[in-house]
This record gives sequence, structure tokens and C-alpha cells, in this order.
Amino acid sequence: MNSETKQCKNCKQDFVIESEDFDFYEKIKVPAPTFCPNCRYQRRLTNRNEWIFYARECDLCKTQMVTIHNPEYVGKVYCQPCFWSDKWDAFDCGAEFDFSRPFFEQFNELRLRTPRIAMANAHSVNSEYTNQSENNKNCYLCVSSGNSENCLYGYWNIYSRDCVDSYSVEKCERGYELINCTKCSRGAYLENCADCTDSYFLKDCRGCINCFGSYGLRSKSYYWLNEQLTVEEYKKRFKEFIFSNSNIQNFILKLKEIELTKPHKYYNGQKVLISTGDYLEEAKFARDAFHCRHVENIKHCQDTWFAKDVCDATEAYGELSFEIEGTTAVRSAFIAKMLNVSDSYYLDLCGEVHNLFGCVGLQKKQYCILNKQYTKEEYNILVLKITEHMKKNGEWGQFFPASISSFAYNETVAQDYFPLTREQVLEQGYKWYTRKDREYKIDLKPDELPKTIIEVGDSILEKTILCKTQLSENDKQKYYNCTTAFKITKAELDFYRSMGLPLPERCFHDRRQDRMAKRNSRKLWHRHCMKEGCTNEFETSYTPDRPEIVYCEQCYNNEVA
Repeated sequence: MNSETKQCKNCKQDFVIESEDFDFYEKIKVPAPTFCPNCRYQRRLTNRNEWIFYARECDLCKTQMVTIHNPEYVGKVYCQPCFWSDKWDAFDCGAEFDFSRPFFEQFNELRLRTPRIAMANAHSVNSEYTNQSENNKNCYLCVSSGNSENCLYGYWNIYSRDCVDSYSVEKCERGYELINCTKCSRGAYLENCADCTDSYFLKDCRGCINCFGSYGLRSKSYYWLNEQLTVEEYKKRFKEFIFSNSNIQNFILKLKEIELTKPHKYYNGQKVLISTGDYLEEAKFARDAFHCRHVENIKHCQDTWFAKDVCDATEAYGELSFEIEGTTAVRSAFIAKMLNVSDSYYLDLCGEVHNLFGCVGLQKKQYCILNKQYTKEEYNILVLKITEHMKKNGEWGQFFPASISSFAYNETVAQDYFPLTREQVLEQGYKWYTRKDREYKIDLKPDELPKTIIEVGDSILEKTILCKTQLSENDKQKYYNCTTAFKITKAELDFYRSMGLPLPERCFHDRRQDRMAKRNSRKLWHRHCMKEGCTNEFETSYTPDRPEIVYCEQCYNNEVA
């Protein structure tokens, strides 16, 4: 089949479905999408609350817990021990399929009958306050993280240890404010770096040791503001540098000045073959892919690692799957928050399952529909009938509508990448949640904090600190989920002391927003290489009005790598 231009049923903009896309849809037995890639991405994100936590009572044991479901959510929410216990059975929530009613209406009712887990967290030790995560130990307020230990306030910490306030780190140790880093250790304020040790304030550096405030270095040591120093001079300057918040911000500005004089590769990443997107690593034939690692032949994917032959995946691992979110899936479509699912459609919060359709909360099951058990033969016949029913209603091939999300729009990641006002959200039929004002007794304002960590005593652990963002009305609009105040934990204080770093002046939500703002947007623009005499063209996430010097990969490698 040839390529085809369609009009998105949501935003009404035209989008193109390529001939190879039709081959993929036929292979996994789903129809071509009616939403454009951006609208499909936004719809998946409306199903994900990653960072907004609430205090709520477990609906089974009645103990207080922290959960991603706000107090007004009408379904049942269980604490971790109750959810994984044998005190309830998801089959008790099941129902026969009613062919007189739409599928999504019945699925939503099943979702509300079936208990939700307080936080999506599995196989972890002393890591109750982590979400969309698994196989962690001693981690706190980490999201989309796995196989990590002693990490705090992290986002996409994978196989990492002792990292705090980091975003997208793999195999890193003892790092602070690391963004998009691999195999870095004993450093702080590193961005887009790999294999760097004992270094600070670096960007786009590889294989560096004892470097400070530099951009674009390769296998260097004892550099300061992109200048080579002797070992003695470097150690002298480092010893004299005072790690206070004001000095840190001034040095970040100095690094930015250097950065604007140096060429930038048109995408951030390494070990990439015939791909488009940004923040890619070990990617082959990835198209329109953002923050993807160890992937092959994927398209329209975000935050997808260790995947092959996947289209429209968000925060997922998998193979031969379509429209999946927060899952590990094989030969499946329209899946949310799953671990190890195969040959299934329209599932939510299940694990270790295969051959399921329209189920919620089942574990280690097969041949079930709407949480009811069938034989293999019954299952196959009924799935065909339901699929035909969904086609007539225009439901087949669509991901879960935002209107049946368990979360309000402003609680979800959609608000990060597709921000809307309350009025816009309600106008589009989504939900909006207004949290009650927090009434904290403030002990310290940001300007009252000690300037350096040496001045900080253990009494700080008892203090409630006003978030600095609250001092700016403009920032209040941008940092919509600011917690207004925060405390320092014992593990956090120990880390700052060991690294010689000052206490933060803002809550962890706002620090996360700052890191997000440092990364390029998840859109592509057609541009030309800015190297004089080069005629190469490319798709890049650097907008045409950005001040950076942007090169094609060949010119960048000739001058920098």
C-alpha cells in the first residue's frame, strides 16, 4: 500500500501514514490510526500520573498511605501490601461482555471496580515512595527507574547508585544534577556526558577526568572553562571554589557562554544509525524517537528502552507492539502499566499474562475477557465478536480515551508536554483537579538557609523550608505542581555532606521542572548545517531561532569528536 495523508480526528491537522506503517499495522492486526502521532502521544500521557502524590486511606486495611490517586478518585485504591496480597481476587470484579454497550464504557466500569495500587512499584526494597519503577533498593521519590540503589528524586535512573536530582542516567554513581548521562561517577551538574569522573559543570563531554566548567571535551583531564591547566593549578582552583547556590548559578551561566561559541551536533546521542529524533543511544532505524536507548526499528516513541519493532510506545519496553504505555509488551496493543504481557489487547495494571482482552489487575492469567475466565476456544471466538462490535462503534484501534483516565489532566505527564489551562482542559472534556491549599508552618525561608553545607547542622532535618519558587508569581504559573515547602531527609543530608554541595532552595517538583526545561523539545524542524560550505540537511529538535551553532554529524565529528 502507498503512503496516505489523513486528517487527525482530534486536532484536524493532516498527517502522513507511510507504506511501511501499513505493513506494521497489518502485521499486528490493528487498523491504521485516526489520530496524528502528537495527539496519540498526548492521549497516552493522559493515562500517566508520575509525580503528583496524595495522602489517602487504603480501601482495604484502612491505613494511611501515599498514592498517585487523589482523594476524589471514586475507585478503590490499595496500599502495596494489600494490593499484592491474596485478600482480594480480580476475578470478583469481572463481567460478561454486553454487546448493547460500547467497549470503553464497560472497560471503565471494570477499572473502577478493580482496586488500583497506591504506587506502581514492583520488586523493590525500602522504596515505597517510588512510582512506575521496579527492582530498586533504598530509593526515594524516583519515577520510571529500575535496578538502582540509594537514589533520590530521580527520573529514569537505570542501573545507577547514589544519584540525587538526576534525569536519564544509566550506570552512573555518586552524581548530582546529572542529565542524560551514562557511566559517569563522582560528579555534579553534568549534561549529555559519558564516562566522566570527578568532574563538575560539563556538557557534551566524553571520557573526562577532573574537568570543571567545560563543553565538548573528549578524553581530557584538568580542564577549567575549556582551558588546560596543570594538575597543581587545577587542584588549587577546585579547592578555592565555594559550592554555594549563588556560585553554582554563576558558573552555569559561564558554561552557557562557552557553549554558545561551540558547534552542537543536530541531535543529542551516540551510537545511532539512520534515525531521527533526539536523546538517542544505541538506536538503529528509530524514527521520530525521543529519549530512547537500545532500540531498533521503532517509530513515534518516547522514553522507550530495550525495544524492537515497536510503534507509538511511551515509557515502555517491548517487541512488535503498538500504542503501549508504561509496560513491557510483546505482540500486543493498547496496553497500560503492565509487566510482561504478550498477545493481548486493552489491558491495564496486569502482570505476567498473555492472551487477555479488556482486563484490569489480573496477574499470571490467560484467556480472560473483562476479568472473566474462558477456554482458549471460547476466548478466540469472543474476541473476534468484540472486535467487530468495537469497529462498528469506532473504538477498535483507539487507545484508552482521556475521558476515562483515572487522573485529572493536570496530574498527568500530558501537562508537562502539552500544557493546558484549566479552561482549555474542561472545554476539551478532560478532568481538572484542584488540590486543597497546604497549610505548612514555615521554619526557614530560602535566603535564611546556610550558604554552604559545612554550616548545616542536623537540626535542619526538623525544619520546614519555604520553596523559593513561591516568591515569584510568574514562576507559580510555570511550576504548577510546586509543593510550596519541603524538608531535607537524612539520606539527602548525608549525600550533600559527602559531595560538599549546598542545600537546595526549591522543592523537588520545581527542581525536576528545571531539569526538564534544559532538554530540547520533542519536536523536529528541518534545518541546514551551519558549517560554512556544508550543504547537508537534517531534522533536528533545535528550533531555527535557537542561538546554538548546529552542525550535521559529519561536520561536528570533524571539529569536536
